[in-house]
Amino acid sequence: MKIGRLEVTGGFLLLLAWLNYLDRQAVIPLAIVACTLHELGHYAAIRAMGGNIKLIRLTAIGAEMLFSTPMNYWQEGVAALAGPAVNLLLARIFCSWTWGSLFAGINLVLGCFNLLPANGLDGWRALYCVTALTAGPNIAEAVGKFLGILSTAFILGSAICLLGLGGNICLLLVAFWLLMMQNNHGCAQK
Repeated sequence: MKIGRLEVTGGFLLLLAWLNYLDRQAVIPLAIVACTLHELGHYAAIRAMGGNIKLIRLTAIGAEMLFSTPMNYWQEGVAALAGPAVNLLLARIFCSWTWGSLFAGINLVLGCFNLLPANGLDGWRALYCVTALTAGPNIAEAVGKFLGILSTAFILGSAICLLGLGGNICLLLVAFWLLMMQNNHGCAQK
């Protein structure tokens, strides 16, 4: 479904419906607000640096922002860090109040997770852009690939340990998604 510059995929709607069905503690509405503010952080940074977004696509694995004209590495690195920065700021603000602790926790997890140097996440994009600026795109790709595999292996190992301790499979599913994302190359335009 496409409305102007916004495209919502069927996978996004199915995931949203499934999560809403499973949500027994009203966490999903707070997570949607946190994710929306995260993406607005990216959007504001892109617009502040003169970037023009031709399409925002909501998919089952997140939001993608496609640029009308490419941004340079510096601009894209700043834009990549803007989303997690918004989440970490919100976590800091809302942790001051008892009633805001759940929203603070959601923002803290979302911000920290997105800073991991795994391909498909904002931390990887920022690291790639900084490394490409200082050492060139070939070295940036090699460093990004190595750190992406390392961080994904850490998440996978943690997921297996937690599952063995009676946890659920959510982190394991995230680890498999990250594993699939490690095959993508280059500085993705979000």
